[in-house]
Amino acid sequence: MNDKLDCVVLRVIAHNERSVIVTCYSDTAGRVSFVSPGGNGKEARRRRALLMPLSVVECVGVSAHGDLMRMRDVRRPAGMSDLTLNPMKSVVALFVADLLETLTRNVEPDPQFYRFLRSAVSHLSAAGVRATANFHLALMAGIIRHAGIEPDASTWHEGYFLDLRDGIFRATPPLHGNFLSQQESEAARCLCSLTLGNSRFFRFNRVTRNRVLDVMLDYISLHLRDVRNLKSIDVVRDY
Repeated sequence: MNDKLDCVVLRVIAHNERSVIVTCYSDTAGRVSFVSPGGNGKEARRRRALLMPLSVVECVGVSAHGDLMRMRDVRRPAGMSDLTLNPMKSVVALFVADLLETLTRNVEPDPQFYRFLRSAVSHLSAAGVRATANFHLALMAGIIRHAGIEPDASTWHEGYFLDLRDGIFRATPPLHGNFLSQQESEAARCLCSLTLGNSRFFRFNRVTRNRVLDVMLDYISLHLRDVRNLKSIDVVRDY
């Protein structure tokens, strides 16, 4: 099988002394894994530069063995910049790729979700400082919307509490502990409008940004898959 694929790189891990396993999310096949040259040879170095977390690449996937394919004709599409040239974007990309690697396990191919991811990487490529700082939050908000689990902002009234399990605002706190205070619930209602396109208009200090991160991770963990123990969380908190 020789398939031309557009991919977003999620993870690269060592396979043996001569090769690595590259996990990607692709436009037509969903989550795919490739075996790619490792080591310090010329081709390995070239590919390593292309296959950093959240990079967009075009390639031909060639059947190898088991669920693995080999990558041929790997290249970066025109107009896509190298995120590793910007330290802040590199950190954000590392976290987002880690998040996506967890969320895309054992899921069906979803071309619409791939288009969302491809557009998101384009936004990060062109983002200024504030949009970059908020990118991971806007991306998570987009994932929540795509999954159809966004909180129902129409249920908000002043003084209500956001029930994180049911995704609605309530007049009284639910008996379980998964809810936000009245003040944070009002802020969450405003964050329902957060998108990649308007993220630069949201002003957060580091403490507030990290609190929003924690709430979104809790919400995704309650509704999709547990993402509260990602290895890259502490890195993105500190930048």
